[in-house]
Amino acid sequence: MGANMAESGETYKIKTATGTESLIVMVLAVIVVADLVRRAYATDEGLLFYAAILVLIYCLVLTVLAIVRVFKKPGELLITRHSLSLYGRTLEASQIEEIMVNGFSRRLIGIKPKGRRLVPLALGFRFVEDANEAFKDLEQWATANQITMTEKKFFKWI
Repeated sequence: MGANMAESGETYKIKTATGTESLIVMVLAVIVVADLVRRAYATDEGLLFYAAILVLIYCLVLTVLAIVRVFKKPGELLITRHSLSLYGRTLEASQIEEIMVNGFSRRLIGIKPKGRRLVPLALGFRFVEDANEAFKDLEQWATANQITMTEKKFFKWI
């Protein structure tokens, strides 16, 4: 991190952590639930049919959201001395419980705010450009602000 980071900060391009794997799972869920709807309709199972329709609508909405996130333009992560800003949200170091890293070659990063059990979807991302330099800057920032960085899988939630 540069010496002038306290004033201006360092900016890196990022993309949301929702990836093609999530999209594939959602498409498979839609296919399975659509088959359940078809079977319930064919056997005249009224309650099961309506319950399956509701689940199918839910899965379709989540699939559309996943598609939008996959094709969304990259955002920016701004690292300043005591805060991180991404997707229009600024988190002070005192608001962050831990930073989780999932993967080695294509690292997914999740920022877990204090008081939350899961990483909010908007706080999960990966670096698009200069990933190694950006990751090193984030590590230095976490160390300077006494925030734990752990390598483990994390769940993201809306």
